[in-house]
Amino acid sequence: MTFSLAGRDPQTREIGFAVATSSVCVGGRVGALTEGCVVFSQCRTDPRLHRPGLRCWEESQDATAAMEAMQQAATALHWRQLGVFPATGAGLHFTGSSCLGVAGGLIGENSLALGNFLGSEDVLPAMVNGFETAKGSLANRLVAGMLAGQAAGGERDPLQSASMAVLGDAGLKDVDLRIDDSSTPLEDLSRMLAEWLPKAAAYRVRALDPDAAPSSSSIEHG
Repeated sequence: MTFSLAGRDPQTREIGFAVATSSVCVGGRVGALTEGCVVFSQCRTDPRLHRPGLRCWEESQDATAAMEAMQQAATALHWRQLGVFPATGAGLHFTGSSCLGVAGGLIGENSLALGNFLGSEDVLPAMVNGFETAKGSLANRLVAGMLAGQAAGGERDPLQSASMAVLGDAGLKDVDLRIDDSSTPLEDLSRMLAEWLPKAAAYRVRALDPDAAPSSSSIEHG
């Protein structure tokens, strides 16, 4: 009952993901990332599975090993849908036999789409194509892919929440946004992203060089 999209930008070396579902607060349950890797645990979600996947990645830089670590940590693996998407190389996905159809994953040149309980077979290809052909920042391209997936059928139940995260350099998230309860979560996420991106660089300076940083009042209110 979720569809998600991981993507990377080979030029900026950013990596990130976006996710939407028909229940509230998906940002607290689905998707996690570290430098060089995104992982997903969804369907009958166990967010604890993110941790062994990311830990294995940090130790090995091996996407296959990270996927195996998540699978080995899972109970009732047949209910789990998992994804691992590295900054270089192909993404990996797993869909358990009990995940509700339409369900599966699709790998793009710089993306991985994953979903279950989808409205049509066209959703995953639309997500990948929407991302790969979009222009702009990685975050904007992730939103474009998610909106394309929604237009192709999305999830079979009405969406209620969405979230996204993009990791830049120095281990800082350049984007970390959540829409926890809305009848139009992806549209709201897109609007929130448009409001956030002009401020993102200033908040990065506040983290890296606080002596040189602008005040939050000047960032927010001019």
